[in-house]
Amino acid sequence: MKKIILLSFIIIQSLSISAQEKVQIKLTPASPSASFQQEIGSTTIKMAYSRPLVRGRKIFGELVPYGKLWRTGASDCTTISTNEDIAFGNTILKAGTYSIFSIPSENEWTIIVNSDVTLHGETGYDEKKDVMRFTVPAEKMSSFYETFTIELNDINSKGEGFLKIEWENTMVKIPMKNKADKEILALIDKYIIKEKSQNATLLFQAANYYSSTGRANNQVISWLVQAEKLDPENFYYPTLRQKISVELKDYPDAIEAAKKALAIAEQKKMKGTEKLKNQLEELQLLLKSK
Repeated sequence: MKKIILLSFIIIQSLSISAQEKVQIKLTPASPSASFQQEIGSTTIKMAYSRPLVRGRKIFGELVPYGKLWRTGASDCTTISTNEDIAFGNTILKAGTYSIFSIPSENEWTIIVNSDVTLHGETGYDEKKDVMRFTVPAEKMSSFYETFTIELNDINSKGEGFLKIEWENTMVKIPMKNKADKEILALIDKYIIKEKSQNATLLFQAANYYSSTGRANNQVISWLVQAEKLDPENFYYPTLRQKISVELKDYPDAIEAAKKALAIAEQKKMKGTEKLKNQLEELQLLLKSK
């Protein structure tokens, strides 16, 4: 009987130890991985990186020494992918995937784009594989970033933006520009300016692009006037002309365009005619005050 009790105790104890050996406490990562995808113009940018934390340490000048190569993050090398050529720091970066390294200093950083994306940290880095190097100013921020952050923002209608690297109280901004703006302007020059297209849709698209990118001028107004002649029942043509004329402070033309837009809206029984009437009245009062 004693032997049976002893054997049962040994079996239970063994099972208990075996169960404990299988139990694991999963710790949070010291540098969480992150990735994002962002369109800029017609280009799609993808980035993958790790995000170390400050955790009470002094970062730049100590943990990340000045004047030395840095992986620009933690763990595996930070990577950037672009599906088409794009201006990166005012130099053309060809479509592909690359690693990003940097050499921080107090007032500026050297940004390095390298073709090797297999690296862990700086280990194995080969300067001969650099695709480009350039410097950008280092800015001090009033806000504090506990977590190392890379983001692509301040994107405008021209396909321009900034890749921002932020940590602790430091930020660097790398300018980026998509080629779409140059290509669109070339098409407008070809079809609208040189060939003087009589396509109302193209004229509207050209005027709309100039407006959305802050390039509106009297020539743009002439495109819209021509579009209205070609397609007099289109509500959007005089509406855009009204908007641009207000921006140009040409209130008589804005009033004329507003009247035309209102007439089309009333004829087609569109919603929002009261709002259009109010806008027209405001323009007329504005013109009287001048």
